[in-house]
Amino acid sequence: MQFLFRNGNLAVLGVLGAGLIVPLLLSSGFQLRMVSIIWVYALLAMGFNLLYGITGQISMGQQTFFAIGAYGFAMLQAKLGWSPFVAVPVAVLIVAAVAAVIGLPILRLRTHYLAMATLAFSLMVVGLANRWVDFTGGSGGIQVPALTIAGETLSRQGLYYALVIMAGIGLIIHNFIISGHLGRAMQAVRDDETGAESLGVNVTAVKLRVFVLAAVYAAFAGIGFALISRQVNPSFGEFPIIVAILTIAVVGGLGTRFGPILGAIVVVLAPQLLARFGELETLVYGLCLGLFLIFLPHGLSGVIERLGARFVRQAKGKHPQGLKPGKIAEGAAR
Repeated sequence: MQFLFRNGNLAVLGVLGAGLIVPLLLSSGFQLRMVSIIWVYALLAMGFNLLYGITGQISMGQQTFFAIGAYGFAMLQAKLGWSPFVAVPVAVLIVAAVAAVIGLPILRLRTHYLAMATLAFSLMVVGLANRWVDFTGGSGGIQVPALTIAGETLSRQGLYYALVIMAGIGLIIHNFIISGHLGRAMQAVRDDETGAESLGVNVTAVKLRVFVLAAVYAAFAGIGFALISRQVNPSFGEFPIIVAILTIAVVGGLGTRFGPILGAIVVVLAPQLLARFGELETLVYGLCLGLFLIFLPHGLSGVIERLGARFVRQAKGKHPQGLKPGKIAEGAAR
């Protein structure tokens, strides 16, 4: 039972339970596609949260690993005829290897220099995807075969449940890392790299591990998005994806446990809700983001955590430490 209350695992089970029920409440394939994309974006944002929110390494290249993972998954099937169940781990390993090779030199940079270097890497990959037509399919991209299990094509609902499970595993690992020794080392690096190193933290190793881990999260998210879209094209690695990630961080709460999921829900559904404003949609969307930054700097997850802490304090105030509710009642009766 203690495991359920550790690292927010009970809340994780609640989130996953709600996610499994959602398809029963939907009435169209479009709605199912939207909620499927929520889990993809949540998974992508979890990696960014570990990298920037917890470790303080600002990367503008997460969308690149998102695209490489999707392209690798598609090409291994389309070009080599591999099974999707073999293509998934191989594509993720390719992304991890690229991240390790890129991370070794690039993580020597800090702050906006690191951001610009990762953005430059992203622009290079997108340019390559657009111009190497014979290999990547150019702007038209590559078609992704439907996922089949035992000769049966996986339905949209089945794919949704697979994404929920994948995101659930990612969330458990995300929360476990934050609460563990590596999470404390990551926070130390974020707060003061020199101080962390003086305390025995291998700063270079921590930064590289988290950079690769964030890339792996992005790879799984890219594969999930490829399965939803049934194609891969250069737009997977373009700037709007990193804008979406940053927006999720702002709205959900940077450095929080459940910020990636809360932020993904808002970022995916908000454009649908704001469509009624017509030409003013972008203006209203930007205004709402500005209000979030001013009045909710810790995002939705920060608000929920503060309310939860207040509730716990009030509960402890009603039942003083060392006295159980039964004993209080017994004493009053006497």
